Amino acid sequence: MTSFHLQILSPERPFYEGPCVSLVVPISDGMLGIQAHHVPLTAALTDGEVVFTLPDGTKRSCAVTRGMLDISRDNARILSESAVSPEEIDEEAERLAMQEAKLELSEKQGRKDYMLSQLAFARAFNNLKVKQHNAVRETDRK
Repeated sequence: MTSFHLQILSPERPFYEGPCVSLVVPISDGMLGIQAHHVPLTAALTDGEVVFTLPDGTKRSCAVTRGMLDISRDNARILSESAVSPEEIDEEAERLAMQEAKLELSEKQGRKDYMLSQLAFARAFNNLKVKQHNAVRETDRK
């Protein structure tokens, strides 16, 4: 398969930069698949899991939060608020973050704080979902 160049970037760090043969990203109405020679495209990403396949057939994934995808001339660039691998996700910490955000959402608070609590809940929920999805994938491989 023909490869293309992929960059996954967040404000904290570059998550991945290198060759890739396929890419699946979360968008508002589902998942979008990309391979080499894809038409130029700019799309908004939603919270979810990005899965990409390296030229050797290895599949890698990461949990991303809102961001943008830009595709041009065999280059794909993901700019996301965060990008973490399943191995980096601490299930217990994410469960606690989700509980704290849920508690904050039930309390009376200003609009800004309410929105921040929603974002914290969504991020923790997404990270847990990606961690559990990859644990199932690992079990299936064995």
